[in-house]
Amino acid sequence: MCGIIGVTGAENAPEVMIEALSRLEYRGYDSAGIVVFQDGGFKRVREATGTHSVDLLRKQIGELRKSLSISGIGHNRWATHGKPTQENAHPHLDCTDRIAIVHNGIVENFAELKSGLIERSHTFESETDTEVVAHLLEEEMEHSGDISEALRSVFPRLRGSMALLVMSADDPSTLACVRRSNPLIIGTKGEEGFVASDIPAILGEAERYFKLEDDIVVRLNGSEILARDLSGRPVQLEEFTVNWSMERAERGGFEDFMSKEILEQPAAVRDTLAGRIDGSAVVDQLFDESRISAAELASIDKVVIIGCGSSYHAGMVARYAIERFCKIPVELDFSSEFRYRDLVLNEKTLVVAVSQSGETLDSIVALTEAAHSGAKTLSVTNIVGSSMARLSDAVLYTHAGPEICVAATKTHLAQIAALELLAAHLAVLRGSRTPELDEFVAELALVPMKLERLVAGFNEMVATASGFETFERFYFIARNMGYPVALEGALKLKEISYLPAEAFPAGELKHGPIAMIDEGSVVVAVANRTPLWEKVMSNIAEVRARGARVLVIADEGDLETIRNADVAFEVPRTHPLLTPLLAAVPLQVLAYHLARYRGNNVDRPRNLAKTVTVE
Repeated sequence: MCGIIGVTGAENAPEVMIEALSRLEYRGYDSAGIVVFQDGGFKRVREATGTHSVDLLRKQIGELRKSLSISGIGHNRWATHGKPTQENAHPHLDCTDRIAIVHNGIVENFAELKSGLIERSHTFESETDTEVVAHLLEEEMEHSGDISEALRSVFPRLRGSMALLVMSADDPSTLACVRRSNPLIIGTKGEEGFVASDIPAILGEAERYFKLEDDIVVRLNGSEILARDLSGRPVQLEEFTVNWSMERAERGGFEDFMSKEILEQPAAVRDTLAGRIDGSAVVDQLFDESRISAAELASIDKVVIIGCGSSYHAGMVARYAIERFCKIPVELDFSSEFRYRDLVLNEKTLVVAVSQSGETLDSIVALTEAAHSGAKTLSVTNIVGSSMARLSDAVLYTHAGPEICVAATKTHLAQIAALELLAAHLAVLRGSRTPELDEFVAELALVPMKLERLVAGFNEMVATASGFETFERFYFIARNMGYPVALEGALKLKEISYLPAEAFPAGELKHGPIAMIDEGSVVVAVANRTPLWEKVMSNIAEVRARGARVLVIADEGDLETIRNADVAFEVPRTHPLLTPLLAAVPLQVLAYHLARYRGNNVDRPRNLAKTVTVE
């Protein structure tokens, strides 16, 4: 949530920042602003007009372009403390207008700090917690005279998870930043330096990328990096490689990112599987990074999978495969709930945290709690060097490329593919390799090809989805490994079309939900030919008898299933445990079509953020 950008040493700093903020819009925001040093002081431009703020900023920077500013900081704000107004928009300044700051996260003790500042005659122009930090830095600068040293002194006084980026008018070519459980990366190119909350912001600008760990204060002047811990000891930042291309982070000729990313799913899954399958077996070195030995993995007697939203649904798919092939119990929990449980974990428990960004705060805290309980930890994430990756004993990167649309599509399928690999890997380590497992892995390798055939019919899927535009209630039903597909389909519909949608196991229909079914209902049934297909068909008959309009996900050519529905999406056949990788796609298209029909912004749905870095 929110987006940060900082530039130093760049001749076109205002343009670079505006472009970066536009690339960070997918994180969610309701206001935006930038500040540069001009004519001896800070020149600040802010807008609080919702998701149009960055576009309006772009029109206002004419005067800034005329300046010789080579440094500046900018921000997309998601309101937490204070309404989305221009006064509350970042960047914020201190009383002297000599210190500028942008901030992601929450300063939990801001009220206490603000009270003390007011007693010391500081005045505030906003309701934000961020402005408190600007005034604390103002006081500290009277003693240190260096913005990075002032930040190093102030930061330990702040409670909560946050990322801070500051600059001083006394040394406008220097930026200073620090983080705690909130993402920040450093980039350089030639004599230019960049700070950003996510890679897409500086993709194409930076050539070298550096990880920033918690509680490390960085002083950035052009491409010169000076990093120190909170005690003042010098620290060497770890460099990492970004293999994303600009083309993958831009819309190209597509109307929106969502349709582009739906069509990129074959490539995303192929990249996730690349180099990890050899024939019908998963390679021994599955993880990108690991401090867990093969013997330790083989001794695991319980797996706990945690995640939020679509990542949680991917974990639910994995549960069926791990229990089937490894014969060990799998618990599944939301990260936001797991962290508050009385955990029963030990050194033979593997906690698998799933997150697209690797920066989801609830998952970060849950991972930390799991590690404290003695469990082994594994992160499945798309972002190299993310907080979760650094916290975990092992990492499995999905390599799906940048996903800009807030609603997960290709990263969701990539997570499922990575977790299916994990299931097969654990089974082999436990001595449970069987002919069915070999068939499963061989079929997994074929999924990208089948996805290509499926997404080639994108327009046909849109046509199939037409006819449901006037309905207001959608119910998704399925059994077994189809249930997480139903949950994901309902989530997509809620996220981008804003239509009420519920998902439940088809076997639960008689236990309450069937009371809601009538002629105004749409029932979406995941009805692939899995072992429980006949039971799903019985449930379809029940809802049709009550007047519901039925849309099914069916295997290609399954005429019996298709005849028992009003409308059908057909998907290629595969191993039953792999059906979610294919069945999810038509439901993405259904949500996409209904959202577009209703005039919604499919890439940036209201009230949602791509990366949730606050509780």
